[in-house]
Amino acid sequence: MNIEDTNSESSEIRSVLDCSLQEFEKDLCQRTNVPPERIVQFLACSNSELESQARVIEGVQGRFANVLQRCEAEPENIGHYMRGLDPKTFSRDHGWRTLVQILNEQAHGAEEFQRLVLSKYLEYLSFRKELLHFIRARRDSAPPALESSMDIGEVLGETDAVPPGALKETDAFGMTRSVCMPMASDKYLRLPDKETVEFTLSAGETMEVFLASHRFEISSGPDASLVDEQGMCYPLPEGRVSVGRHIDNDIMLDPRYQEVSRFHVIVDREDPDIIRLTDLSSFGTFVQADRLPRKGALA
Repeated sequence: MNIEDTNSESSEIRSVLDCSLQEFEKDLCQRTNVPPERIVQFLACSNSELESQARVIEGVQGRFANVLQRCEAEPENIGHYMRGLDPKTFSRDHGWRTLVQILNEQAHGAEEFQRLVLSKYLEYLSFRKELLHFIRARRDSAPPALESSMDIGEVLGETDAVPPGALKETDAFGMTRSVCMPMASDKYLRLPDKETVEFTLSAGETMEVFLASHRFEISSGPDASLVDEQGMCYPLPEGRVSVGRHIDNDIMLDPRYQEVSRFHVIVDREDPDIIRLTDLSSFGTFVQADRLPRKGALA
């Protein structure tokens, strides 16, 4: 990366830091995938090199997870712990390294931003390690004559025809698949991507929500909960709650719900009768059309 590119990246990241913590979190969610140019590098690696990189990632994950635990236990020392991490241990992908360097230059007031960076970077590492294992597994399952012929199209997904009424997206490994929409478009609408939408529910009222093709119900009031289609009930405490298949969510859903993203939606309850939803997913979060606020009513 040349000096001009570095300066441009630094300016872009500094502009991100001028936004709210919520907007900053949304931006970081878009940095947790592996960029195509990095995938090309992985495809050129031997199996032993893939395994070596995966082991390095596991070591970094362990160290960073310990630091994150300390940050959450001692929020007043977040800056101290983050400045103790060598920025060179962060990837240049999506500007992660530059982001850490700029935040570490802040004298104070950046602690929550630093904590979010470390948390989301761990998601990026998890995705990267999964991708390494996926490439190795595909090679192992391929016939000998084809085991070295995988290209980036196989990883990012081909542009196959999708049945009518289906969404075409990529899963955690970057492979394309089709997911049938669970409802007629005139009855249910998809929430805007990474925008917070506010809903008001009367005491004890429930609201139907689809996470991809799976039906859930959200109830309001002091005993607010999220109930999945199997009847599993998850209490919804006040404040922000992340929901998805990944273990790091506040509510970890059944991993068999493959269309649900690892980090699918944020549910925010600052008031007993007000629910705010922020969709972070690939396959979408859907609500009844008559519940979706008119344009301009987004929170």
